[in-house]
Amino acid sequence: MYKKVLVPFDQSEPACHALQQALELTAGVPDAEIIVLNVMDWHEYNAETFKIAARMSYVMDESIDMVELSDVDDETVKEVTDRVSAAIADIVGDAERVSIAIVNGSPHEAITLFADAHDVDCIVMGHRGLGAVRGMLGSVCYSVLHKTNEPVLIVK
Repeated sequence: MYKKVLVPFDQSEPACHALQQALELTAGVPDAEIIVLNVMDWHEYNAETFKIAARMSYVMDESIDMVELSDVDDETVKEVTDRVSAAIADIVGDAERVSIAIVNGSPHEAITLFADAHDVDCIVMGHRGLGAVRGMLGSVCYSVLHKTNEPVLIVK
């Protein structure tokens, strides 16, 4: 019985199928929780590299307003959360057991780190077709499957 299920969600059709499967998997389980995780790869505005590049290009002077920069990150998270919420609305309906999390990083690392940090019982993720370059690099599913100790259900 899985009480805490993580569903990596990139708004693709396979991700939607994975979310539907997670809902079925936890149906009837008291206090079950589904976390829909969207992994973004946005700029780390507080990174030293960004600060140096901004100064060199005269985009910002020496007095960088860190509060203003963190507002950019907060705004990005809100926009992405709203987009994901709209994308899953028809699937989850009014299910209160579904929450949305937005993280920054490369998908396979962010998914496994999030799963470990939040003590999930299972990861349910959509399978995706691989292009030529992606096939050489390996899929996110394959990487997550081999990097996590949690059960992984891959849905087509």
